[in-house]
Amino acid sequence: MNFHFKKLLALLLALALTLGLALPAGALEDRGEESAPEAPADQAPYALTDLVRVSIELEEPATLDRGYSMEHIAENTEALRCRDSLKQKQAEAQARIEAAIGSKLDVKWNLTLLMNLISAEVRYGDLDAIRAVPGVKSVFLENQYEAPKDAEEGEHPNTANTSTFMVGAADTWAEGYTGVGSRVAIIDTGLDTSHQSVNADAFNYAIQQTGKSVSLFTSANLSSIKSQLNGSGASYVSAKIPFGYNYVDNNTTITHLNDTQGEHGSHVAGIAAANRFIKSGSSYVDAASTVHAVGMAPDAQLFVMKVFGSGGGAYDSDYMAAIEDAIVLGCDAVNLSLGSAVQGFTYSSTSSYQAILNKLANPSSNPNMVTSISAGNSFDFAYFLDTSTYARDLYIQDVYMHTGGSPGSFVNSLCVASADNTGVTGAPLIFNGNQNVFYAETDSSGAKMSTVAGTYDYVYIDGVGSTAEYSALGSTLLRNKVVIVNRGELSFYEKGNNLKSYSPKAL
Repeated sequence: MNFHFKKLLALLLALALTLGLALPAGALEDRGEESAPEAPADQAPYALTDLVRVSIELEEPATLDRGYSMEHIAENTEALRCRDSLKQKQAEAQARIEAAIGSKLDVKWNLTLLMNLISAEVRYGDLDAIRAVPGVKSVFLENQYEAPKDAEEGEHPNTANTSTFMVGAADTWAEGYTGVGSRVAIIDTGLDTSHQSVNADAFNYAIQQTGKSVSLFTSANLSSIKSQLNGSGASYVSAKIPFGYNYVDNNTTITHLNDTQGEHGSHVAGIAAANRFIKSGSSYVDAASTVHAVGMAPDAQLFVMKVFGSGGGAYDSDYMAAIEDAIVLGCDAVNLSLGSAVQGFTYSSTSSYQAILNKLANPSSNPNMVTSISAGNSFDFAYFLDTSTYARDLYIQDVYMHTGGSPGSFVNSLCVASADNTGVTGAPLIFNGNQNVFYAETDSSGAKMSTVAGTYDYVYIDGVGSTAEYSALGSTLLRNKVVIVNRGELSFYEKGNNLKSYSPKAL
């Protein structure tokens, strides 16, 4: 596969991953939560003895800031010596910090590739003392993100009939480009490694069907560069999943089946690279026609980087440690499905991380890897305005109202949200011949709309659904009818309560 097409395919993956977050067939809403930025001492959000996670940025430039290329960085012996030198100097800085605060530093990460930084857990009251240590450039609290929510029970993927055509993947496959030889890093909640869509035998079968000579990332490749990785204890799972590491719990448990962080990682990995064949006994069947789920680059390898685990999840340095490893591993695309639910805002404490992600979006400094971040999963700015005023109406259709927070709000982050989702589906009511009304069940009490099968008379009310409107129509007209009411100033709950005494079939 030539360089230009690999770059195009990586961009296609980024588009598919971010669009996938908006598809109701597997839609998962990111609801991140950031820790507060530092406040003046008299308004401090923490007690002086509280333990907080901080980034201690040192003055010397990181390895890639010294002019080394990201390309084939694992094979660059000079760059490796530079990283080793920085680690030694970080150890010296750590000793000075420990002397200044009078206690051992609980170090989480030593980052040297993209950042020259020590991530550690310290007492909040020690921050100023650490800032005063020679060689320390800055100290700031790290943001922590919560795991994305899972899909609603009963939702089933249908990428073969929706997102595949939305992003042009089918045309790409027709030209023989299926992601073979590509490496995709998923920084998320992990992966169900036993799932049929990532079966190693089916993956190897697909590679054979391409008829191409493919250079896959192997167990030997991983062993040769383990010492360069932040996740140096990473494991080789299979040909489909040649890398797996849990950056939160610092182990090789990459499945999400052993914690409460959710299955979102499998959802995203499936959008990116679910196999195009499913193993059935001793044979293989087409995934698109049998399970209706196939990845945008089905023949790509998956590098699973779990940043939500038993120990919670993802601080800034957790995902940055994973990104550094993705560079060393030579990944073509990296996806971070995490973000703050505070729309449009970027906290000042994230400025250093923002600068790094900005560089990753710059083709001149990062010509080979596309890094995409989730967007559009936290409603919109207008959604949270006071609904008792006209403010929401003023902004509700304004495309400039940002729907994502940090890190997706960083200036040069690559975020793609769906503007025209052709995959939106639902259970419709059909009335007046050909008009569809899509609905969502509101709660578990009473009969579900989906249980009201068949054909019924309906009453259409172009109003708000008040008791007065129902009374004017009369109980006889509304009884055993399906009542359709336009959106208005009353909530659905109020409309339903107002209608109860008229014994409708459904609302």
